[in-house]
Amino acid sequence: MDMDRIYQGEDALWYFDVRGNHSKGPFESHHAADEALRAHIRSCRHQIDMSRLLPKALTTVSFRRHRSESHQS
Repeated sequence: MDMDRIYQGEDALWYFDVRGNHSKGPFESHHAADEALRAHIRSCRHQIDMSRLLPKALTTVSFRRHRSESHQS
């Protein structure tokens, strides 16, 4: 894993950087931060893979339908 993304804060807890100049944490250990970073990357990759499988029009229609149904409640 990219160790430059994981760092120890002034509070002695561990954090990692993500896109958009944001950080995630705190974590009790470097290992916990590393595991969370790996899970974050897997989640991002899964979202990318899913977006390639679904046509953009289908996801837009689903979003509109979901939004419409949630406003009716």
